[in-house]
Amino acid sequence: MLDHYLQRDIVYRLAFADGLRFSELKPDTIDNKLFTYHLKKVVAAKFVTKADDGSYTLTPEGRRMGVRVLEKQQALLDHAESVLFLVIRRQSDGAWLLYERKTHPLMDRSGFMHTTPNATESILQTAKQSVMEKTGLDCTFEVIGSGMFRVFDGKNLESFTNFTLLACEDARGDLVENDQQARYYWVQNPDFSDKRMLPNMRVLADAYAGARSDGQNFFIEQTFHI
Repeated sequence: MLDHYLQRDIVYRLAFADGLRFSELKPDTIDNKLFTYHLKKVVAAKFVTKADDGSYTLTPEGRRMGVRVLEKQQALLDHAESVLFLVIRRQSDGAWLLYERKTHPLMDRSGFMHTTPNATESILQTAKQSVMEKTGLDCTFEVIGSGMFRVFDGKNLESFTNFTLLACEDARGDLVENDQQARYYWVQNPDFSDKRMLPNMRVLADAYAGARSDGQNFFIEQTFHI
């Protein structure tokens, strides 16, 4: 794995871009030879590749690591990441809160907000706190269902998630964005099948509607290809 902070920083910075040149990646305070050494290490580890135009980009493994590289030294890339998908709606007009990803994997795609479970609190508390911190909205959630998603780009695994879907249908307050990894916005009648949506959005929206209709929680497991 990546055993030096410069190597982890390279992957982290590339998670926010489709490609960066050497001069854009290297901090001004780091010697060229030292940075080149660690850049070669990241390339050799197959997290980063050099494109024909001279820029550096993340490989599929690097995209799956993404911003988690600063948090997890031993990222288990073949194991599912546990996430909470959050359906958030305004009671006044039924609008949906969506977010546009600003990091890999699936950068620039839109969908439901998500967060990561916390071992020290319930998932309902985690969801509420995460939304308040990142959007300024006050939400009370309930669990709607769960499942597993795999997303492939060709033969490359882009993401693998073990998820729980939570819903809040009476979000309170004004939207105030505070998240460098995403852009948040309200939508009245979103087209969950739009190609700019995350590939699992149509399935999640249908599962949410079905659970609301029959009052039963769901479990689904599905693979997507983009």
